[in-house]
Amino acid sequence: MSEFDDFIRGIGSDIKNAAEQVGKKAEETFEISKRRAEKMRVKGHIQSLYQQLGELTYGGIKNGEDVSEETNAILAQLDEAFARVEELFEEINAIRNGTFVPEEEMNWEEEYAEEYDADKEEELDVSIVVMENDGEVVEEPAVVELEETPSSQKFDINID
Repeated sequence: MSEFDDFIRGIGSDIKNAAEQVGKKAEETFEISKRRAEKMRVKGHIQSLYQQLGELTYGGIKNGEDVSEETNAILAQLDEAFARVEELFEEINAIRNGTFVPEEEMNWEEEYAEEYDADKEEELDVSIVVMENDGEVVEEPAVVELEETPSSQKFDINID
């Protein structure tokens, strides 16, 4: 009976491994599908931005108006959208290669420890010009604390 028990255990182990592989493949397929769907939404938004850019440019040229500010805003949104499409493409490839790490599982402290020290406060020395009661102008040193600012401005992309 021990050979039979070993045979049954082996089959059970094989079935368990197969089920795990099927589950992993299903999760991978689901994650890729989510990213593909988002990529399609972003590409649709890019088409909409192109249309807005064309209409704005045509109207500006035809009417002799300066639309550079509005044009620059649309161009920035396009850059952001193209960057997102590239991120999604890279995520899809990483999922396929088994190297994808979901953002919620990333250890951001280790990754950015050298670039940013959360306990460190930046200071900027500046002078303030003050006119005193007797009319004398005096420069007084002042310290202004800088708040953390993003390195690049993010634009909201509406993907409805």
